[in-house]
Amino acid sequence: MSSSDQLHINHWDNFFDDELHQRLYPTWWDAGTANHWRHRRFMEPLLDVLQTRDDSWLTVGDGSGHDSWLLLNDGFQDVLTTDIGAGTLRRSLAEGHIRKYAQANAEDLKFADGQFDGVLCKEAFHHMRRPYLGLYEMLRVARRAVVLIEPQDQWADFPTRVGAARPSYERVGNYVYSMSAREVQKIALGLNLPGYACKNMQDVYIAGCEFARADASDPLFARMTQAVAELQARCEQQQEKWNYLLTIFFKDPALLADAALQERLQALGWKVERTDTNPHLPPAAVPVPAPVAAQPDPLCLAA
Repeated sequence: MSSSDQLHINHWDNFFDDELHQRLYPTWWDAGTANHWRHRRFMEPLLDVLQTRDDSWLTVGDGSGHDSWLLLNDGFQDVLTTDIGAGTLRRSLAEGHIRKYAQANAEDLKFADGQFDGVLCKEAFHHMRRPYLGLYEMLRVARRAVVLIEPQDQWADFPTRVGAARPSYERVGNYVYSMSAREVQKIALGLNLPGYACKNMQDVYIAGCEFARADASDPLFARMTQAVAELQARCEQQQEKWNYLLTIFFKDPALLADAALQERLQALGWKVERTDTNPHLPPAAVPVPAPVAAQPDPLCLAA
């Protein structure tokens, strides 16, 4: 195990040793906070686009289980929560915020090919040492789609930041590996996936939003929504770079043929591209690179 992996495990195992985290944890399960409003926006690919309430979903790098909780709260029935460290997940399961979890390294998932209808990775890809290996694993265990929600590379895709890019690191030891629309396109083309959909998003975090109410009368929430609106306007005028990229990798060609789904994507401003266009291969015929299929993780715990 790498030192970075161990740091991530330690982060969740020792999470409640920190007084601030002790105070923050209960706020994550309050749907009325400004922070919940932020994260609800991130989940548009699943909650507003795919709307796959009856499909089975795997969350990767889910830390406290908050991503799973958002899905369960919105009517998703079958969600398995995973993270490389299970310290906080144990408490979230005991308190009823999630229904089941497994401790799992995204770069070596112990699940069978196509075991889940979909996989969600929200703000965890950039924590991985070998992020593309992690993404290939997610694509391997997904049957229909993989959803990736990540900070956007500020030095890729127009308009780009000026000057040289400098590496960014986090306290848990990882290099921040941000994504770009061009990278998404290359991955989908390289694997001859049926297609993908992308959408830019602007997010603003203000310290203390976990305790603020998602109400126009709350000063912090008012500041946050105003800042988001101003930055979005600048992005639309190409004066600013969008800071998040929402992505859906389609594995099931039927999703691209779903007229209602495509109508929702268009209405919400998503860019959709078909990528099983290699003239030397049949459409969507190339499987994702994968190790030998594994059995379900025996460490999976359920309430």
